[in-house]
Amino acid sequence: MGNAATKTNYASSTSMSKKKVCIIPIGTIDKEILHYTQKELEDRFNVKIDIGRQLEDPIYAYHKHKMQYHSTKILKRIHKLGLTGYDRILGIVDVDLYVPERTFVFGEAVIKKKIAVISLTRLRQKFYDLPEDLTLFKKRIIIEAVHELGHTYGLRHCTDNRCVMFLSKILRDTDHKGAAFCSNCKSIMEDKKAITN
Repeated sequence: MGNAATKTNYASSTSMSKKKVCIIPIGTIDKEILHYTQKELEDRFNVKIDIGRQLEDPIYAYHKHKMQYHSTKILKRIHKLGLTGYDRILGIVDVDLYVPERTFVFGEAVIKKKIAVISLTRLRQKFYDLPEDLTLFKKRIIIEAVHELGHTYGLRHCTDNRCVMFLSKILRDTDHKGAAFCSNCKSIMEDKKAITN
């Protein structure tokens, strides 16, 4: 699977952390994609990841003029679930997301609440009228998931365009940077994990 098959363990410990992450499907999300994401993130972050109960389609976040969904409203709905027993929550949705200050976003996170959401919509080749590429699609999902989870560990956007924490303004940025942290971001995150574990 090309670069997507290369595992990078972002944890400082070799034993599985007691901390847990919950993936929340919002609307209908392909089960194969959910399980693939679960496994990849478990391997990369060295944490236990559960797949939670599916939430309803996010019609409450729809903007009829933009024909997009406000990601911050989705994050608020995730937060209102009041899930306990999880250190972090990652929502996965298959609608086009935006925030008021940007035309679209691939995802969004709230650092203090340790919740994030990613969208699959713009990660598909067919969104750009190109032939489907499942391998590339899965690789992009992991990159965006790692990026948003990185924010929940307190990481900010990085200036290194090869680092997963670099801000993707267009899909080419995502494809260019890959799913690995730069040495600086990796060091910061390992320090934060050591404090919270």
